[in-house]
Amino acid sequence: MEEEEGQLSTTFPQPPPFYKHFTTQNLERLKELQDDASETKDDPEATSASPNLLDLPPELRYLIPPQPPADGKYRAFGIEKNVNEPLLSLKDMGQEQLYPSSPASPAEGAEGVQSDWTLDRAFYLKNMARSILLNFLELVGVLSINATQFGEKIDHLKTLFVNSHHLINEYRPHQARETLILMMEDQLEKKKAEVEGIKRMKQKIDDTLAGLGKSALDEDDGIGGQKARPSSPDERRKEEQRLMWHVLYEELGS
Repeated sequence: MEEEEGQLSTTFPQPPPFYKHFTTQNLERLKELQDDASETKDDPEATSASPNLLDLPPELRYLIPPQPPADGKYRAFGIEKNVNEPLLSLKDMGQEQLYPSSPASPAEGAEGVQSDWTLDRAFYLKNMARSILLNFLELVGVLSINATQFGEKIDHLKTLFVNSHHLINEYRPHQARETLILMMEDQLEKKKAEVEGIKRMKQKIDDTLAGLGKSALDEDDGIGGQKARPSSPDERRKEEQRLMWHVLYEELGS
């Protein structure tokens, strides 16, 4: 266990050993078991509603994602983290900050201050990207002349990377909101497509019923006084239902 913890805490840890179980064959086996469990759930005489995690083969247990932590804490690379923990400032982290702080709240300034700061954040990110490239080239030059003088440039690069990473992390709430917006827009488009399909189906049924009514009038006026259309109301109702089911079958293909 100590060896595993040490491995997870390394800068470039190895992937967890259970990643080998994420294969197409195992995913298909898991889906079959879940489908069987779903059919069992629909059976009123069944005693089991869903597959128990411990009843699954060991190689399939890893394919089921765990439940979100109830206390909001999780471990990543051997370090415990809290999903509700706010983003610390560089000052609280003991790091030098190379860009001005964002407004604490919109109430402290005029409307649009936060939006202006968003544009400024992109400006500082571009500047730091250029500085990182410049310092890297200078580091290569220092190493080619006197390799013992690399420490200062390494510190500069570390500070630039920390500041860039911190600025990027400030975009995370915005990224989460935009992801949710895209998901909701996708669901909305699917619902709209379903509504349009229902409208088309309704229009087709209305046209069929209108045609059926016109056909009934023509048959009632039949040539030579003959009425080919069913005479009883029950037979007429059955004829209309058969025609509607035929239209639905042609539309849905089932």
